[in-house]
Amino acid sequence: MSTSQCLIPYVDAATASPDVAAALNRMPMKRHIFHLLSHSPGLFPPIMSVYGAFFQSKTRAIPLLDWQLIVLRIASTLKCGYEWDVNAPVARVHGMLVEVMEQVALCMEILPEDGQTVFDERQRRILKFVDEQLQTYANKPETVKSLLEYLSHAELVEVILIIGFYVMIARLVKSVGIDADGEIPALDDMIRAGVN
Repeated sequence: MSTSQCLIPYVDAATASPDVAAALNRMPMKRHIFHLLSHSPGLFPPIMSVYGAFFQSKTRAIPLLDWQLIVLRIASTLKCGYEWDVNAPVARVHGMLVEVMEQVALCMEILPEDGQTVFDERQRRILKFVDEQLQTYANKPETVKSLLEYLSHAELVEVILIIGFYVMIARLVKSVGIDADGEIPALDDMIRAGVN
């Protein structure tokens, strides 16, 4: 008999309200996070709309690998293994270098004293912005100005929204717990087809 790490039960689509059941059944893959978020039936559909918008280049201003860099930095900094496990395959499938993922996972300094780094200048500026947000919930004006040399105003605002959204997910997961998702057959193919 297995014991769940989650302190609350996962919502079952079979017994959920029609709106929640429809939203859960539309998911191309079963993820425990969806079954936690759906405990808030009024907020679940709009939250999933925002979540889904991150997956599409037509609604997301920031490039896919920047989005994943931000999410992985949040997951590693907040020690949210589940968030890492869900997003690392997306980053990998879409070409994030293994060395970059390893350094993000270790929460390595953006520019260590020896000057050796796997991050390019754009990534360093994004990570500095994210790190400041996670430490202080704000940014120094010079950090914002520096990032705006690489990002548009729309991309900057989106970075902040991504941080807020994925920190919220990490807080939920770390507060009530979550079990690892089961193996998802053909996950890489689903990522290629559904995330662009």
